[in-house]
Parts: sequence; C-alpha cells; structure tokens
Amino acid sequence: MNDSLTPIEKMSQEVETLNRELAQVQERLNVAEQTLQAIRSGEVDAVVVSTQGGDRVFTLQGADYVYQCLVEQMGEGAATVSAEGLILYCNKRLAELLNCPLTNLIGSQLESFIAPQDKKAFLQLLQQVQPEQALTREFTLIAATGNKEVRVKVSLKQLQIDEILVNSIIVTDVTESKIKEAAKLSHILNSAIAVIKNIRVLTDGTLEIDSWTGGTQQILGYSLEAVQADSALFVANILPEDRETTIASLIENIQAGRSGIIEYRFLHGDRTIRWLASNYVAEWDQEQDCWVGIEIITDISQRKRTEQKIAEQAALIDIASEAIFVKDLDDHILFWNKGAERLYGWSEGEVIGQKTQTLFNQPFQLTEPIQIITEQGSWQGEIEQVTKTGKNIIVECRKTLIQNKFYKSRSILVVNSDITEKKHLEKQFYHAQRLESLGTLASGIAHDFNNILTPILGASQLLPLKITNINEPTQRLLKLLSASAKRGAELVNKILLFSRTTDDQSVILQLGYLLLEVIGIAQHTFPKSIIISTKIPAMELWTISGDATQLHQVFMNLMINARDAMPSGGSLTISAENRPLDEHDALMNLEAKAGCYVAVTVADTGMGIPPELLSRIFDPFFTTKEVGKGTGLGLSTVRGIVKNHGGFVKVYSELGKGTEFQVFLPAREGEVSLTTVEQAMRRGNGELILIVDDEASVREITQTSLENYNYRTILASDGLEALDLYREHQQEISVVLMDMMMPNLDGVSAMRALQEINPGVNIIATSGLLANRKLALDANVKTFLLKPYTIAQLLPMLAEILPLDENKANRIPPLTSEESASLPRVELSREALAMMPPEWLQQMYDAAYYCDGDLLLQLIEQIPTSQVAIANALKDLALSFQTDLIMELTDLCH
Repeated sequence: MNDSLTPIEKMSQEVETLNRELAQVQERLNVAEQTLQAIRSGEVDAVVVSTQGGDRVFTLQGADYVYQCLVEQMGEGAATVSAEGLILYCNKRLAELLNCPLTNLIGSQLESFIAPQDKKAFLQLLQQVQPEQALTREFTLIAATGNKEVRVKVSLKQLQIDEILVNSIIVTDVTESKIKEAAKLSHILNSAIAVIKNIRVLTDGTLEIDSWTGGTQQILGYSLEAVQADSALFVANILPEDRETTIASLIENIQAGRSGIIEYRFLHGDRTIRWLASNYVAEWDQEQDCWVGIEIITDISQRKRTEQKIAEQAALIDIASEAIFVKDLDDHILFWNKGAERLYGWSEGEVIGQKTQTLFNQPFQLTEPIQIITEQGSWQGEIEQVTKTGKNIIVECRKTLIQNKFYKSRSILVVNSDITEKKHLEKQFYHAQRLESLGTLASGIAHDFNNILTPILGASQLLPLKITNINEPTQRLLKLLSASAKRGAELVNKILLFSRTTDDQSVILQLGYLLLEVIGIAQHTFPKSIIISTKIPAMELWTISGDATQLHQVFMNLMINARDAMPSGGSLTISAENRPLDEHDALMNLEAKAGCYVAVTVADTGMGIPPELLSRIFDPFFTTKEVGKGTGLGLSTVRGIVKNHGGFVKVYSELGKGTEFQVFLPAREGEVSLTTVEQAMRRGNGELILIVDDEASVREITQTSLENYNYRTILASDGLEALDLYREHQQEISVVLMDMMMPNLDGVSAMRALQEINPGVNIIATSGLLANRKLALDANVKTFLLKPYTIAQLLPMLAEILPLDENKANRIPPLTSEESASLPRVELSREALAMMPPEWLQQMYDAAYYCDGDLLLQLIEQIPTSQVAIANALKDLALSFQTDLIMELTDLCH
C-alpha cells in the first residue's frame, strides 16, 4: 500500500478489496447452488423440512467434490437456510464463528445465534427478501459457548430448489475491519479535522447529545471537557439567525429517516464567526424508543470564503456588458454569461452544447482563428455575427486559450464587445469628413461663380431699363440671358446648401402646412398610378425655425425621387410626428442631439437602393439616373438644407421593397410668421456709396444699378484704395459696400481701419461665402449681403440704414422699364388674383416652385391689360427671385 495515502484513502481501498472478495465468493456460491439442483444421486446428508405441501426431504446426494471443497475452504461462513430460518447446511467456518459443532448447527434456527438487539431486524430481513434478490446487513452473532459477540456482515439471497424456497447466506466476520475502522477514525479525530457527537432525537422532538469526540478545540474553540460538561454550549453559540432553522431542520430530517448536511454559522471560542457543516445520519432504536445517530461537524469557513469569492467573480462576469462564453476546441459552448444573453438573445439553456459556427451563422470565420489560438494562445479581431432575432451585429472578439491544470483538455475563453453602433458612427464620421472636404471645395468654387454671376444678373436686369424700343427677338435674348443667369445662381445656391454655407431666411413655421402644400403639388402632377397617402397632424406638430423655400425644396426633392423610383406605380406615404430624442437616441446618429424634433417620413414602395450605393447617395453630383435626367445635387441639397436647420436625415432601403427617408428638424417655440405682401423698393436721395470690390465687373454693375436708383457712387478695387477714398470723401460717403476677400488689404482689416477713422461708419459687408458672415458681424458692420446679390436685395438694406426723407423718397418698382416705373402699384393678395383661371394659377405655382423665370414672365404677360398693376407687382416678385411669395399667392390648396 502506498504510504503517501491518507488514512481515509487507505481505509477506502481496504473496503473495496473486501467487497471484491465478497462478490467473488457470492459468485462461487451461486454456481454451487446451481450445481446442487442438478445433483440426482450419491451419498447424502438429509434434513426433513415441513412445508405447506407436507414434509419434504432436502438432499445433497452425490454432491460434487470440487464444490464441497470450495465451500468448506471458504474464509467466510456459508449456510443454506429455509425461509423460516432453519439451517439446512453450513460449512466449518460458520461453525467456528458460532463456536458450535457442525452437527449441532444443522437443523437449528439461525435466529438463536443472533444478538437480542438484532433479532427483530434479522427476522424482517428474512421476510423482506424476494426470489433472486440479494440483501446485505450487519448483525452481531453470539457464540454458542462463552457468549462471545462477533460482528458480522450477512449477505442473503433467496433461491428455489425442488419447489422449496431457501436462502443462501454468506457470513463475513467484520470484527477486525471494524477495529481497523475505529482506529483510523480515532486517528482522524485526533488530527482535529472534525468533531463527532452522538445524538438522540426523542419522539417529542427533543434533541439530546450523548457524547463528544474529536477536535473540539480547533473546530469549536472549546475544549472537549467544556462541551461534554455543558451540552447547551454548542447550541448557544450557533448564531441566532441560524439557530432555530438549523436545529429544526436536523430534527425534522432525522424523524423522516433522512440523512444530510446542514450548514450554519458558529461563534468560535476566539469570538470569530466560523462556518460549520453538520453531516448527520440516524436510525430508529426500538429498545430506546428514539432515533439514535451520529453527527460529524467540520469547519467549512475556507470553502465558504472561496465560494463567496467565486460568487462575486461570477456576479462580475454576469453584470459585465461584454458577452463572455467558453467553448471547447470542437466549438461546443460550455459557459454562457448574462452579457451574452443580452447581446445575442439566447439563454444559457438554449446554447450550452451548441456550436458557435451554427449559432452565429459564421462557418467561414472559424478555422483560421482556432488555428492561431492553438498556436499562439490568443486571437483578436472584428467579426460579423447574427443574433437570435436575425439582427446583424459587429463584435470586437478576443479569444484566449485556457489550459486545465489537472487535465489535458483545453478550452477557449471568448470575450465579445458589441461595436455595431461604434462602427456605424465611424462610418458616419468618415462620410461626414468626406462631405466636409467636398463642401470646402464646393464653397471655393461657388465663391468664384458668385463673382461671375453678380455682374451678369445685374446687367440682365439693367438692360431693359436702359434700352428702349427693344425688338421682340432681342427681348427674348435678354430674357434667356436673365433666366440662364438665375439658373446659374440657383446651381451655386445648391452647391452652397450642400456645403452649409448659404444664407437663410429663418422664421417660425408650422411644418404641417408646408407639407400639405408640397403634397398638393404632388397630387396634381404625379402619375395616377402612384397612390399618395398622408398622415399630417398639422395642428398637433411642434413649430420649427426654418426657411420655408428651402424646406419646400427638401420635401419636393424627396417626393420626386420617390416618384422616379416607381415608374410602374406604387404607394407614396408622407407622415409627420413629434419625436423627442434622448441621449441614447442621439448617440445612434453622429449629427443628432438630444431634444425635441419634428420627424417627417417619406416612404415609397419602389425599387429600393442597393446597399453598396446607400453610403454615397448624399454625395454631390452622384446619381443613378440616366445621363441628362439628374444633376446629382438633389439629395446632397436635401442633406445640406436639413443640416443647416440643425437637423439630420436617416434613410432605410431594401431592394425590391422600397425606400424610407426620415427628416428630423429641431422644434422651436414661437409665433408662426407669414408674409404675403412685398413692399416696393425705395429710390435714393443722391447719397454717396463707396463700392469696394476687387472684381471690376461687380463694381461696374453695382455702380450702374445704384445710379439707376438715384444713388451716387465711387469705386475702389481693394482695401488700401478704399481707405484713401474714404479719408478724402468722409463727409459725403453715406455707406461703404465692401467685399470681404480682396488683395493687398482684406475686407475685415479695411473695415476696422475705416472704423478707426470714423466709429460711426455705415458698412455693408459682401461675400460669396456665408462663413465670412460671422467675421463681418464680429467687425461690427451694419449688415451682411451674400453674393450673388441683386439690386432688389441691396436697396432694402440701404433703405434700412439711411434715414428716410418722406418728402424726397420715391417708391418705384425695381427692375422694370422706365415706362413701367410710372405704373400704379397694388399690394398683392390671393383675392386680387382670384379673377385668373385655376389652370393659370396652377401653372404659376409650378413655375415658381421650379424657379422657371422665363415661364413666369410669359404667364404674367397673359394678365389682362386692365390688371396692369397686378402684372407689374408679380413681375417685381419674379425678377427679385421671390418665388416663395408667388407660390403662396397662387396656391390653390388654400
């Protein structure tokens, strides 16, 4: 035997050896019994057995010699006993155990050799045994002489021989093993790893302690003498919170015939709290009329501390936001934390034993990481997975090989972090960066275009005023020049909208009414195969701050795109709702902020947008339409306008099912503003205007336009020249009109220098870049004018800055011929236009929406000569780009 084994392990090995030997003997005895049944002749010893069918003779006639030798030489006692306990046969070893001659044993009752306290149990054993059933019990035998007690283990099996039920019995002397067991138990107790107490539970439920053994000093903190002297000492030191339940559970289980373990807290003699475990077993004692048992008490404090630590670690794992799981090298899941449940949607019971490649639908991503992990011990990367609901997610995956210290088997610890939102935001960020770069480039190009378009627009408006008696072909050419210049200005405006550098005329709007106007146009102009449905609770929507014309363009662009996506017809749905966004919602979109929004949804059932193109649809000049059918500025303009209003756009699309755009505009409180009458512009009173611009064409056309309205002008090509002229004519100059971007001395520096000369100088700053507006206003100028501008925009600013002399001021209609200057004026209203046919009003509305100046002028010419005042006023609006007012006046939906 290995000396390194503990006493308990040695004892366990000895018990296993005895059990194997006993099984071998039982097997041999079974063979022998079968042999006896086959015996039919030979010398016999006989015993008469009384049965219900009468007296029968049991014989061993001609018993096999080998069998007899086997039974006689056994180290265990062997006997064949009738169902009533009569000894029919026994070997010499049993006679030795009972210290009784063999001849006296045959025919006697085995019960007579059983100790009094075990007789009842022995008789119950004979009654309980069933045919072919084996039972084992321990009893105490009393020798025939000397009253010596021998502790034995009796193994009994019932057989049927010649229609007689008999019991085959093997009797094993366990006295020596009991002595060894007691010695080993004593050694265990002396090593002070446990406390043993003998207990009794009375029928009234009273618990009594008969005796104590073992290391009470170490386990309980009290000497063996102390606990033996005071049986209540132990119970009194069980913590009050555990005392009642511990004792009640112990008594209840013993009375029910159950063994078990109870854990509780105990106040140790050193006044520390220890965790103890009581392992108990008991049985009913007939003579004492109570349950008698043994209770082994051990200190489990260290185990409890370990369990607590493990529980805390497990709790930390479960509350971790990461998905943590363990799988074997064959990819079967062994552990699954709460974070994994939250991320993927599967509970632990659903995934244990499954393969991750099947669960996450990713067989192609399995082989390479496994190989790297087994070779290098770890792997890290980003992978795409699918949750229980079918949602595609991206996770940052960290895998580590775990080596078991005691076994060769290995497993893989996987920690996955959901980075889907992060990747989405990164994608938005990179896209925003790209658009910002394009916007910077676009704004620079637009600045140059503005300088080119400003004189063209001015010239096209002045020529009809300067030249009389123009023939019809020349008039058409001038109109073509004016319309082309306006279209160029509109294109520049779209580019600037994309780059978020446009000026806007923001007022408080009720978005619902604006949407109804746009929907009205769509219902009149879209094919009948497109069914338009709406859900616009106009009265319930929050108000917003915005430019009505620009927002009109946003939603019209989206609806036109939806129309083009459904060439064979379909459904177009426009809805609006109030939508508050919290911080979490805002994090889902790079451009969003927490707050209240009005959300407008434009959804179609068209062909959808391919996923590979979805990220590019807002790029300027990107289009999927055929050549000549799209500029590629529609959606980029939509995005620019919405961002300029502090909002953002979201898009969802699925091929073959349709596309949905959601426009979020921040809500603003205020009174809804609506302007329906445009005031005529005022002529000057000979005031001197200093025009400062490095573009000669801009200086010239501005000079001509102002002089046409009774202003005097002087010109400067840069800031230095402007300072010289201002010093020379300071007393005469009323307003300085100065470009922000010039050589030699830039506009801001020149403005500050002018203010040093005259702190009260009136300056109007101009630029083709809206970004310069803040610089100008920070320089304390009167106002800012965005290029390209018209005289219709400049004159009101001069009128606001310069004092009004009611005796000299002469209100004249701008941008008309000298003959028309004397025509009467009216304040336009819907009622004033009611005399025109509905078809004409609809054509005017559509032409104003699409900014078609030529068509507007052609339609205005159809107004009867008797209504020349109305025609003249409408021409003013058309030539000054006030298309939003024309739409308001001609809208048939009102």
